[in-house]
Amino acid sequence: MLSAIISRVLEFAAGALTPQRALARVTEYQRIVADLGSAFDGYTIVVLSDFHHRHPFNELRWLRHAVDTANATGPDIIVLLGDYASSFKETPVVSRRWYSEALPAMASELSRLRARDGVMAVLGNHDYYADADTVRRWLYSIGAHVLVNSAECVVRSGMRLRIAGLDDVKRGRVDPLAGGSLMNQPPTLLLSHEPDGIQRLDPRLRVDVMVAGHTHGGQIVFPWYGAPVTMSRTCGRRTAHGWVPNPRAPLLVTRGLGEQLPLPIRIRCPPEVLILRLRSGISATRVGAGPTTLPLAGDAFNERV
Repeated sequence: MLSAIISRVLEFAAGALTPQRALARVTEYQRIVADLGSAFDGYTIVVLSDFHHRHPFNELRWLRHAVDTANATGPDIIVLLGDYASSFKETPVVSRRWYSEALPAMASELSRLRARDGVMAVLGNHDYYADADTVRRWLYSIGAHVLVNSAECVVRSGMRLRIAGLDDVKRGRVDPLAGGSLMNQPPTLLLSHEPDGIQRLDPRLRVDVMVAGHTHGGQIVFPWYGAPVTMSRTCGRRTAHGWVPNPRAPLLVTRGLGEQLPLPIRIRCPPEVLILRLRSGISATRVGAGPTTLPLAGDAFNERV
């Protein structure tokens, strides 16, 4: 009874006291991978993360826009990086109640996602605060393939691209090999909800790009200072999103789509649909378009509403 009352009070606060969620901007990045097969040159990855859907659950304009935007890019793959609804670690009963309403509400929109190689997903810490098994079943029901400490290879013209997913750093059990093998490692895209997953990897595991969410880009970003809160040891106040310098592997962090209670606002940090295109270093060398080695820094080359 008490949990139901708390839930309704928080739902009222979320609906009445917070602004309507803004529509996401599109940010585009590219990465040259030295030995990426020519069949994967231009491979387009759309990243959606940190949905944090909340009351009113029937307000889906922001999600419809994100799905339409993702589909319009003609992606090769769409990846979902967790935290699909709002929850609190300290109130699991309330969290499960919110998830039980948020997930069905989002299903019709997310089921519209279309990509040549499908939709792949990982779990976030808020999914665990509610019920990870329920979230996993829901992801399968909307057509997503869940990669939790597991990996799959996409094969084109005999060339391979490995896509692997980590379990959540805070609440899951991270496999340092992300379900992959150390034998004959192909170019590898790694999915993780939290950027700090990069610190848990076996140094022998090949990772050409890791994409992550969790930070919300800081959510509130001050001029000249950056983000006071990043919820990450890997991301600093000036590196809460985008390419994040680190000694392990190229790490690209999205600002995500939503905001988490109790402060569901964004300041100088708009929600984002992130697009990453992989370029073959072999092709780049052939046309004189760039280096064949893979630097740890990278460039966003476009951002638009």
